[in-house]
Amino acid sequence: MPKFDDLLTHLGTGRWNLLYAIAMGYWALQVPYHSMGAAFLTPHQDFTCVNSDVEILQNRSQCIYNITTSDGENEERLCTEWAFDNSTYASTITSEFGLVCEFSFLRATFKSVYFLGAFVGSILNGWISDKYGRKKMHTAGVLAFVVLGNSLCWMPNISAILVARFLMGVGHPSSTETGYSLVMETCEPRLRSVIGILVFLPWCFSLITLGGYGYLLRDWRWLMFTVSLPGVLYLPMLWLMDESPRWLIVRGRHAEALRVLRRASRWNKVELPSEEQLYAIMKETQAEETDSQRREAEHPRGLKTTLKNVANVIAVLFRTRKIRTITLCLYANFFLVDSVYYGLSLGGDRFGVDPYAYMALGGVMETPANSITIPLVEKLGRRASNIMCFVVSGVALLALGVTPSSISWLVTAMIMIGKLAITAAYMMLYFHANELFPTEGSIGSWVPLVTFGGASLVAAGIMTRLPETRGVPMKDTVAELEDSAAHRARSSVTFLSPSEEKKDGFLAVHGRPSQSSGHHL
Repeated sequence: MPKFDDLLTHLGTGRWNLLYAIAMGYWALQVPYHSMGAAFLTPHQDFTCVNSDVEILQNRSQCIYNITTSDGENEERLCTEWAFDNSTYASTITSEFGLVCEFSFLRATFKSVYFLGAFVGSILNGWISDKYGRKKMHTAGVLAFVVLGNSLCWMPNISAILVARFLMGVGHPSSTETGYSLVMETCEPRLRSVIGILVFLPWCFSLITLGGYGYLLRDWRWLMFTVSLPGVLYLPMLWLMDESPRWLIVRGRHAEALRVLRRASRWNKVELPSEEQLYAIMKETQAEETDSQRREAEHPRGLKTTLKNVANVIAVLFRTRKIRTITLCLYANFFLVDSVYYGLSLGGDRFGVDPYAYMALGGVMETPANSITIPLVEKLGRRASNIMCFVVSGVALLALGVTPSSISWLVTAMIMIGKLAITAAYMMLYFHANELFPTEGSIGSWVPLVTFGGASLVAAGIMTRLPETRGVPMKDTVAELEDSAAHRARSSVTFLSPSEEKKDGFLAVHGRPSQSSGHHL
């Protein structure tokens, strides 16, 4: 065991280390309100076109309608005003900004832009926290999250909301990953596995309470205000926390590290070794990093060098047949498990179940899924445990294909079983991956996200081969589909110009969702 770990063992567990663990547990309670809260902010809602010139009998859909002009010609127009079904939600971003029809893509954008920000944050987080410190990076992420989260409910337009969501996504890994590093680097070694699990259990409780908040507060602005405000209570904890003493030692800031360790000894009521012994431990700990830091300093830095290093890391993952097989299998699984987990977590409005109970039950299912991971993999092994969870999730979700939708309790039960199993599989997959890759092939948290991003770009390329369907009626037969393809090759459809009609903040065709709203808290 390294000397610094011996020192942490000597300090034991007391008020000093528990401060970090309790603080991180409280922070883990705040994050899901925004990462998962999108399920209540931009849900699918039934709507009806209510344009003043709509003739109901001629309505082809709730997005397109036909009118007879003064010249007696039949004219097709896009709907620009809608009435929404508010039986489940009183007010949402979907209904307030009209995110339906040609603007429906903004609902998915609202959810995905957060994870795009997390992708960017994951790339930057490790390098910045290593260079400038765990606490500084954690503080920056927390401040961004708290300030933007509390500002979100006051924002008057969808553009500002999307920018705020992106920046909050950037703050997600900055606050959680560096916070977790602080906990692990101040925790005595024998309790790291237990503390590592316990600090994220509040995440599950947060999903349970999110369902309750959503049920009681059905206006999205009040909901965001209520769940964001408690984040302010975390700010005083930042003042109480010290920088990671391990990071200070590695960076050669031994005097500062000594002050932190003395404070830790006072809080934990433990006597420290002599100052000479402490400095010897610090020098030995720093020496472990000296060679690698010297080699790093000898190489020039820049975009070209960074890209070359990334290419070398990726090349290691495909160097031999065995490591290539492991890499491809793991990242295929990462992509799939990520898609299933977030699809189930954010898709309650699509399953015909109560969205509030669905969210709360999802949190209940994640609690055992997170807590049984370690004993399960120790008893059955990593591979068998993962296979079992994937099979259970797959069978439960496939069974929905033959489950009558009228039996809502059974539908919910099957989804929850799938959610429990896929959450456990998610945890086990990360655990298994860390052990499968050799040290030379160790990779940062950004690699799975790069994989997901690359897959998204491939999907974007594939989408270019599909025809546009905006303003086009649905086809009933293959023959109609072929005829429409031939017609598109010969001519183009002319719609109203953007200047011809503008109602309630929307343009008839190429306009945007209302950039302002009079609805505020």
